[in-house]
Amino acid sequence: MLKTLLIAIFLCSCSEISLIDSHKEKVTNTKSKSTTNEVSKVSGIQTKTINNSAKVKSFCNKLENRFKDFNWSKANCNLIEWKSVRTSHYGNPIMWTEFIGEEVRNTTILMCGVHPDEITPVKFCFDVINDLRQKPRLYKYSKVIIAPIVTTDPFFFGDPTRTNSRKIDVNRNFPTKDWDADALRLWRTRYYKNKRRFPGHKSNSEQETIFQVNLIKLYNPNYVISVHAPLRLLDYDGPSLTTKDGKTTKELLYGMSSKAGNYKVANYPFFPGSLGNWAGNERKIPTFTLELPNSDWNKTDKYFDTFSPAVYHVFNFKK
Repeated sequence: MLKTLLIAIFLCSCSEISLIDSHKEKVTNTKSKSTTNEVSKVSGIQTKTINNSAKVKSFCNKLENRFKDFNWSKANCNLIEWKSVRTSHYGNPIMWTEFIGEEVRNTTILMCGVHPDEITPVKFCFDVINDLRQKPRLYKYSKVIIAPIVTTDPFFFGDPTRTNSRKIDVNRNFPTKDWDADALRLWRTRYYKNKRRFPGHKSNSEQETIFQVNLIKLYNPNYVISVHAPLRLLDYDGPSLTTKDGKTTKELLYGMSSKAGNYKVANYPFFPGSLGNWAGNERKIPTFTLELPNSDWNKTDKYFDTFSPAVYHVFNFKK
């Protein structure tokens, strides 16, 4: 049986983070031969990695049925080697998978399904995963980590919501430096207590937020791509593009736009508690938000054809 990647689970309460080092080994992204439930010790701290557990397999079956609701092709969820540590409020596993190229020059994290009512990004990420499974050349120069459905619970609601099952917008819940001073204040004054944008009573309070924070800290990526809908733009947060060091990132950003038919590049503002603020602005990780045109689930094939070249451009970018 293939050795799995040792992943550091954070054993504190859901609002605490304790990242530890782990030794990573190359894994082939194929169906696991058996359920693994490994317990190891890294740096004196007990860690637990669950790969394709019974809970994950059950979730995959539920996901395939949900895909049928939208008349989508199969997700092939049970054919993918998943990694999972956290579960949602309703007990759904929050999963990711990884691909490792032959000549890794950068690490990219791709995330979808942050806002469950944005239906099309979920299918987009699964289409990317299944394409990469068949075409290793697409990630030859990269380690690619993909979390296709970050906020799982409301994706299965009859009427999916922007917020998670605890009614919190997980893209306003990141522990940014301005969160305590501004998140709730702006929610009250700028958004007039719009329930769709509620940042929570405390930053980093949600499993889905902690998952993204820990994933980024664990893999220390060169690039982060988060796919949303329906703003019809490509947004960038991170180091200034006007500096000498920003030249290559600017090249990458406009290369993505070109690959997607000269898709609009816009300087969309970041907010207290947003991924762009936490990862891009504060940690200077080039962070791209790809906003698909809309959430029309009948157009997912079109969106994959249009926007996957932009994402693959990042995967194979030779920095």
